[in-house]
Amino acid sequence: MKIAITHQNVDFDGLASLLGARKLWPDCEIVLSSAVSSPVKRYLALHRDWLRPKRLAELQGDVKQVVMVDSRARQRFSEFSQLLEGAEELIVFDHHPPGPDDIEADREILEPVGACATLFCERIEALELELDAEEATLLMLGIYADTGNLTFPSTTVRDLRAAAFLRQSGASLPVVNRYLQQEYSPQQQQLLVAMLSDMEILERDGLRIGCVWKTTQDYVKGAALVVERMMQMMGLDACFAVLQQEGRDVVALIGRSETRHVDVAAIAEKWGGGGHPSAAAARIKTGRVEEVFADLRELLCAMNLAPLEVRDVMTSPVQCVPHDMKLDELQRSLGKWGIRGVPVTREGELAGIVSRRDVDEAIRRGDWEIPAAGFMTHQVVTVKPQYSLSEALEMMTEQDIGRLPVVDDGKVVGIISRSDLLQRIYEGDGEEEGLLD
Repeated sequence: MKIAITHQNVDFDGLASLLGARKLWPDCEIVLSSAVSSPVKRYLALHRDWLRPKRLAELQGDVKQVVMVDSRARQRFSEFSQLLEGAEELIVFDHHPPGPDDIEADREILEPVGACATLFCERIEALELELDAEEATLLMLGIYADTGNLTFPSTTVRDLRAAAFLRQSGASLPVVNRYLQQEYSPQQQQLLVAMLSDMEILERDGLRIGCVWKTTQDYVKGAALVVERMMQMMGLDACFAVLQQEGRDVVALIGRSETRHVDVAAIAEKWGGGGHPSAAAARIKTGRVEEVFADLRELLCAMNLAPLEVRDVMTSPVQCVPHDMKLDELQRSLGKWGIRGVPVTREGELAGIVSRRDVDEAIRRGDWEIPAAGFMTHQVVTVKPQYSLSEALEMMTEQDIGRLPVVDDGKVVGIISRSDLLQRIYEGDGEEEGLLD
């Protein structure tokens, strides 16, 4: 017998990957753990008969081959430990970073994509296997859930191509939206309000990182959804919550991130947890919530984030013009240099800035003899070389300006333009540079 299994507290990517395994091996049985996430439980209430999943207790016969999907961390498969020991062949499909607790397999497909379901979609498409609308929709649910609707920094071009393939195969976006919409329970709502009021925000290198701890009277199911919502509401780059139920020793650490500079999986790993760089968790079996939070806060304050700075992108040395340069010479210079704006200096220090628009207006008036100082913009917004790109982008957006002179000790040392930032945004979707973070 061949079976496909995924981690405890099954999510949509895990469930979709189980379907993917059955598409590649039609004789493969889908076996679920006893713990299933709330959104997946809602989905199975309507789709169980079509998907035909089984529980471990329902298996009859010897299991010879096991396909493990969406994780290989031993602690997440404790329910299947005896079964894994007796299997003759183990095949793993996973997209998570390696961890110290990983199970070794006979065959391993380990590739850094946003969703494990993407790995199966690529193989289904390559083998020209047919997908019906329900199958394509579940696979799309897996990809959307693990990539934040294709917006998480971990999303790759391969995820986008897989989503396009599924859409062509009949995936229903209304169904996807239906099951990804979050309905908050009264306990989740109470936790959200409580954490919002006590949230501490750490300002680090232009990034805003929220962290909070709470004890709860009862177990709050779906606390990770609350952390995600909290990050969105407060406009945070990353968010951490440390939770403990009264009377219990177990402490839960939940992390979410929208920046590549805060890898929450690496942070969770320090407490024996794991996940994605953008979504991770850890369970500390013996501890106190205040102590775990204090250790987490110390780690966040000491962590080297090193986001890309203005100095890394600015044009330098920068073309500048003296304040007494006449309009006709300035027009020729802009055309020769192929730029749309230039800083104006007086005695080596920044005095203003002239844009192509300023020059065009002066030409229409016929002000050929007026020097640059006569029609330049005097109130200039500037940045320093050590500013992060996200800060520069925010300043351009708020002020609605196209370029920022970079000034250090009163001297113009460079310039950064809107086109520079746009180029960084669209080169690799900002993945390497972290501009969108």
